[in-house]
Amino acid sequence: MTNSTHHEPPAPILQARGISKRFGGALALADVDLEVRPGEIHAVVGENGAGKSTLMRILAGIITPDSGSIRVGGDELEGGPRAAIDAGIALVHQELSLVPEMTVAENILLGAPPTTAGFIRSRQLKSIAREALDEIGVTVDLDEPIARLSVSLRQFVEIARAVARKPRVLILDEPTATLTPAETDYLLAMLQRLASKGMAVIYISHRIPEVFAICEAVTILRDGHLVERTEIASTTPSAVIDAMVGRELQLDLQVRRTANPGDVVISARGIKAPNVNDVDLDVRAGEIVGLGGLVGAGRTELVRAIVGADPRTAGTVTMTVDGRRTVIGSFQSAVRAGIGYVPEERRVDGLALTMSVSDNVALPNRAELSRASVLRPKAISAFVRRLADVVGLRPPAITRDVGEYSGGNQQKVVIAKWLGRKPDFIVLDEPTLGVDVGAKAEIHRLVRELADNGAAVLVVSSDLPELLELSDVIHVVRDGRIMGTLAQSEADEKTVMSLASGETLVGA
Repeated sequence: MTNSTHHEPPAPILQARGISKRFGGALALADVDLEVRPGEIHAVVGENGAGKSTLMRILAGIITPDSGSIRVGGDELEGGPRAAIDAGIALVHQELSLVPEMTVAENILLGAPPTTAGFIRSRQLKSIAREALDEIGVTVDLDEPIARLSVSLRQFVEIARAVARKPRVLILDEPTATLTPAETDYLLAMLQRLASKGMAVIYISHRIPEVFAICEAVTILRDGHLVERTEIASTTPSAVIDAMVGRELQLDLQVRRTANPGDVVISARGIKAPNVNDVDLDVRAGEIVGLGGLVGAGRTELVRAIVGADPRTAGTVTMTVDGRRTVIGSFQSAVRAGIGYVPEERRVDGLALTMSVSDNVALPNRAELSRASVLRPKAISAFVRRLADVVGLRPPAITRDVGEYSGGNQQKVVIAKWLGRKPDFIVLDEPTLGVDVGAKAEIHRLVRELADNGAAVLVVSSDLPELLELSDVIHVVRDGRIMGTLAQSEADEKTVMSLASGETLVGA
């Protein structure tokens, strides 16, 4: 008898072969393969528009492929979400799908509560929900409505909802996009625990360091094609990025622009609103003003109050362009005055997901695209195609529903519709949240071009390097107030974080 320490790797739990998909004339996936083994954390990476989300939705039965096959545990997967769930595939979307008015327990068992004669068995429901939370190591009140939870806790409840199905394959799409560094570390450790128990994890992230921290293998997509599948141990972060992008990428990290601000375009005085406490703020033509601070500091509430998206309890906002002064009292008056707003929640506040790219971009530009109040289809098509090219929409399928695009491409559509109005003032709240390195560089370029062309720009970002790179001046917000103002020359990560956390006070 021969003793050997060599162990054959387990057979793949999931095998996708030759997956192809077109949306109209646009190619989303072309003959893509994916193979994942039990207990493996497998990254799928690529730029926005590479086909990652489409592939995951096909695996989850949400989208039907044009060709190809999927096997789970050796068995052919039939179409539809229910078949995928029954086969052991659970997908946690990038955009959370919880019901705010329902409790934690109800959300975890959403769509599949235990019942008897049509009545929900509450005790068993809570038992299953608690077991799922215990599995991921998170403690939260089962009776708490989702609306009262922080964004990070909602993310963990979403994961618990997937884990409650006891999946063989767990798919996570950008799960750390809204998490703090400490929460991210906890989630990565949690996934490693789940994998150690035999669960296969497919991990989609634009944060390459996370991929190298927990994944054993990576599949790289570009423009709907499989570029390569490789073991993490045999590659490097720079090699992965090169394969993702397939072109020279100018990130311009730590390169700051030299601004020549003009006159004040936006003047906000004594702004009060929920979580905003008596704020004054000016933004000048050709200037990029950054708002820094921790999650919950009141930055989003402040910018929404400025543009009239939410009501103010006190204060005034005036806009002055070419000597013409306009009082901004509502969002409608803001848009008419030449203000653009890219919101933090793009899928809720920025887009109509079931409408096409063309319809979304045309919405705030209807007056310019009409004659005698009648929309001109040819003018709309040419207008939208030009803007799709400007923002780098990939693929540039302007008749495709926005909801079928990846998060980064959806963000480009939001930006495109405001670029079409040539705004004198634009607010961008978390402009690169959940987008890849290539899309991030493109969005940064667009922001700089807006300012270089004379627009006043206000940027909210939790990404400190981004905030430092883009901003000519940074106001740091804490507890609904501006606690310090930093010129470009004195701003660094330590100073911003000190102000944000209350350790010191500068320039206020």
